[in-house]
Amino acid sequence: AQLRNVQDERDSSDIPFYWHIPKASGTTVKEVMSKCYNLIRTEMVQPPSSLDLFKEKKVLNVDLTTPEAILVAKGYMVADAGLADVFISQLAIEGSTVFTSYHMGRAFTIMRHPVILAASLFYYRRIATWEPTYRPDFNDVTLQEYIELPGYYDNWMVRMLTNAKLGGLNEGHLDIAKAVLKEKFIVGISDHMDETFRQFEAYFGWREHEVGCVKSFLSKPFNKNKYSLPERGGEVWTSI
Repeated sequence: AQLRNVQDERDSSDIPFYWHIPKASGTTVKEVMSKCYNLIRTEMVQPPSSLDLFKEKKVLNVDLTTPEAILVAKGYMVADAGLADVFISQLAIEGSTVFTSYHMGRAFTIMRHPVILAASLFYYRRIATWEPTYRPDFNDVTLQEYIELPGYYDNWMVRMLTNAKLGGLNEGHLDIAKAVLKEKFIVGISDHMDETFRQFEAYFGWREHEVGCVKSFLSKPFNKNKYSLPERGGEVWTSI
């Protein structure tokens, strides 16, 4: 993939690439990037995927959500077009293939404890009528039953970092995922968003257009869904 190593010398042609881990502060990150740093990000708001710019939303209408969509974006030479400041995809490896030797990607992500992620996604899908992944039937199962379902998608982060979307995983996959993360990604932590943005500002050279903007966004609750987490070290926690 056309991603710089974290330690590589900075080049003005490099483009930040946000690997979006679901339920790990993604909404907050997008809002802050647009409204505090004035960055134009990729996101398809009006199908089909295109190089149309929605200036008021600070969005380039490019879809990077599926392997097929990413191939279309590569056909547009979207990284070399110079239209977006930040590229966003949940597909860590495939998403990064839109970059070129002329415009390399600089990857970053925000992580959250995988047990908390799994629980958050489960409870979110119970209520998120606005999402294509809405599952009202999950209201009839417990978190433990959910992770025992045949369709439960385990080890999401490892699968994305190794492009092993299906099939079994082993320690080799974990080693690769850790190596990729260490070499290629600046990592923020969702429990420490103040410090996360401070690090991103230092690394990418981002500046608030108005002092206190980031702080005001971090004090707002986005997608806050009330539920109880499994007991740390308990049966459900260990199963996940």
